[in-house]
Amino acid sequence: MKKFVAVVICALALPAGAPATPNTKVLLQSAARLSGLPARRAVLTATVSAARYQSLVARARDREYPRALQSVDARLYARLGLVTRSVRAQLVAEARGSRAWYDPSARKLLLRRAATPGRTRVIHELVRALVDQNFNLRRLRGLRTRNRDAALAARAIVDGTAALASGVRADPLRGTAVDRFLELEYSAGLGPGRALAAELRYLGGRAALRSALHRFPETTEQLLHIDKFLEREPALPVRLPSRIGELRLSATETFGELDLRNLLDALRVPNAPALAAGWGGGRIGLYQSAQGHAVAALVFRWDSLEDAVEWRAAVPAYVAAAFPGAVSRDCPPLDRCWSSTYELASGVFGTSSVFASGPGADTVAAALLG
Repeated sequence: MKKFVAVVICALALPAGAPATPNTKVLLQSAARLSGLPARRAVLTATVSAARYQSLVARARDREYPRALQSVDARLYARLGLVTRSVRAQLVAEARGSRAWYDPSARKLLLRRAATPGRTRVIHELVRALVDQNFNLRRLRGLRTRNRDAALAARAIVDGTAALASGVRADPLRGTAVDRFLELEYSAGLGPGRALAAELRYLGGRAALRSALHRFPETTEQLLHIDKFLEREPALPVRLPSRIGELRLSATETFGELDLRNLLDALRVPNAPALAAGWGGGRIGLYQSAQGHAVAALVFRWDSLEDAVEWRAAVPAYVAAAFPGAVSRDCPPLDRCWSSTYELASGVFGTSSVFASGPGADTVAAALLG
């Protein structure tokens, strides 16, 4: 009788429909078993209000991906034909939608109060915590500002290891082209990262997967192609001049194979993975005039002449998807120019290619190909 009364009292003490707090101690043991990574210590956990959770996640992501860089990327994305939503808005939406997140800087698992994260999502974040305990995720600090492609590859293999253990899958793509592009970038670990983790584990067991966490893939080409990863094939160097005429290079970052594939996929350009697979090296830059006019330049080096020719043939389809109604014209020595929201220009010379977007795009593209 006493036991029955105690059960009733406990049940009455909980609000109707109140979500159960996950037992992270038990789930950490599951995460260790599923991932093969030993738990070296307990994971500090904090359950906070929805507003506090969103604020903490957004602040942590701003440390990893500073707002100044978000602003530069927004300008670059607009000139690539991704024009309808800010990078900041997407990051805020992601923070609002998530329910559990491990912060490597604080080494703390954050849970959102009044929401049930679900066992798989908590295990996913606990595996990320185990990767941190065993391989130190703090070494990724500042990588996004130095090398966009390397940062994307590193984050993807960490998230891919967690996804392989937890079973978390990417959500279906939705929204505008820029929404789809940002979602593909953010969820790279649930697709390519998980695929590489699974392939490494299949070929060499957990020791092979641990090798990728000890030394992350250095490019997304390595992330996407296991032979490139095993060979540690470096990206071909791409250097952009600091000035072109009166234009000054105000910002530049790497633009990897996965970036290119995601751009084409987001715009629904056919055969995107095959087109991007010939990538050998890439960089994007923003050239600015004293009057504030800006031209984005996307420069690639391809693995072979055939890959460069394939890209040349695909550019019109990309322009049609990204800049509907663009009017084509000849502009020697470049392959093609267009008039649209921005002036557009594209050219291939040998195994190098340039796509430029903005006022004076043809001048910039010709200078970069020359």
